[in-house]
Amino acid sequence: MTSLSVHVDAEQGFPLERSKLVAHGQLTAVGLLRHGTSRGRASVSVIVTLPDGSQVLAETTWALLRTAYAALAASPIVAEEVIEP
Repeated sequence: MTSLSVHVDAEQGFPLERSKLVAHGQLTAVGLLRHGTSRGRASVSVIVTLPDGSQVLAETTWALLRTAYAALAASPIVAEEVIEP
């Protein structure tokens, strides 16, 4: 089973191993795949573009991302954000 760890405060224990970090990219695209998993369930694909222009594709299930979104949205950090219209 695929897993996705959620850290509602990434400054407090985000599991990034700096020695393994190859570049700091920018999330440039996100999309849904209707039957993206081997079981035919929806998945989410994201593209991270690196400074040299190369791209990394990452995927997770829609169910995991939806659960992660709910946890992040409930964080006090989000409550502090002012959303500009």
